[in-house]
Amino acid sequence: MTFTRIDPLLPDAVDPGEGERLRARTPEGREVTAVVYRARHDGWSALWHPRVVWELTPVSPGIGAAGMAALLTALRHLLRHERPGPDSACSVTWPSRDLDAAGALAAHGYAPYSVLAVRDAARETDAVGPPGVPERTSGIEVRPVEGGVDAVDAVDAGGAVDAVVTDLVALWLAERRYAVAVGAAVARDDAPALVERELRRAISAGDPMWMAEAEGVLAGLALCRWPSAGTRLPSGTWAQLHTVSVAPGARGRGIGRALVSAAHERLLARGARGTYVFYSPHNALSSVFWHRLGYRPLWTTWEVRPAAGAR
Repeated sequence: MTFTRIDPLLPDAVDPGEGERLRARTPEGREVTAVVYRARHDGWSALWHPRVVWELTPVSPGIGAAGMAALLTALRHLLRHERPGPDSACSVTWPSRDLDAAGALAAHGYAPYSVLAVRDAARETDAVGPPGVPERTSGIEVRPVEGGVDAVDAVDAGGAVDAVVTDLVALWLAERRYAVAVGAAVARDDAPALVERELRRAISAGDPMWMAEAEGVLAGLALCRWPSAGTRLPSGTWAQLHTVSVAPGARGRGIGRALVSAAHERLLARGARGTYVFYSPHNALSSVFWHRLGYRPLWTTWEVRPAAGAR
């Protein structure tokens, strides 16, 4: 069985990566295997993950509910020797459409943490949303954030870009506070410094980036990346909408749609087959927003925090 039997947009197979091989047997005696990788998150990645995460990746897509349950039980036994602390988790990333496996994960204490959703441009005719939604809303201006070494030199020299960075960091941190509140991110004391560092890196690298202004006031940011999400995406070139932030007081005016429209237009013109995002299913704003713009779930990451809470 291949992953495409679960979802036609999935790749045929996924490399489970490096880690410890884990074997288990279902009640009827069928053997199932997985790879367990102990990931350590520091710096930037720690803003989104607990410090230590045991990542379970089943090798076969056809394990079913019984196979997934057997592997989760085996992982729980393995962790008895690890003594995970409070800043830890167990995680499983699995096709969103496999409802049998989802039932087994929920029964063992796992909950959906994040979703990798894709928008295949070949399957979409509208780049913004439902018919009749304008690409630009009155009073809103979307323009690219100029990047590259020259822009960073301007920042270091205390030029106009420096003020833009300060405003963009504040906007991004406001979005992060909401993400922490709904469990999509982890509260860290060094978040402001890490967000500023990442934003400066993105400007220096010339990552695709847009900002939106409403009546001349900064109201939104869209930051994109080109690398793909490993082997979990369909064939072709995919671009990531890494973060889309809209100021709390400016929501509901179409600013997010305008930013995403600008990103879609530019990224597809540069050869992307489609775009993908990570969003939290517990975020009442993003879970509706991305679906309306043509994105659909492909992979769901299930987690139990702390790791010792796995059943």
